[in-house]
Amino acid sequence: MSSTTPYRETDRPLTQPLTGFLWETRDGGRVQATGECPECRCVTARVWEDIQYVTKGPGPGPRVFDLGEPKFAMCQCATWHVDRPASVPDGCGASFWIAPPPHGLGA
Repeated sequence: MSSTTPYRETDRPLTQPLTGFLWETRDGGRVQATGECPECRCVTARVWEDIQYVTKGPGPGPRVFDLGEPKFAMCQCATWHVDRPASVPDGCGASFWIAPPPHGLGA
């Protein structure tokens, strides 16, 4: 499938996080957000490991998603976009921020 939207590197600001993504927790502490790319309108997904690496101290820090801060993502759609460099396997070139659910991810 191809899109009429050409590949173009586009950065959306942190001050405009997207709120329409579906958030799911997966086995092993993985978290996935799935939704519509704001540039090409294709379905895209981003996966994170829900752990916090600590450089020093007696125990683990807070879980990555407990803080409620927007998360950085890039379009990873499977659609072919005209002019996409051969070194880029997927996406339209858009980067954006995704707001976690206002009440957290749940248990």
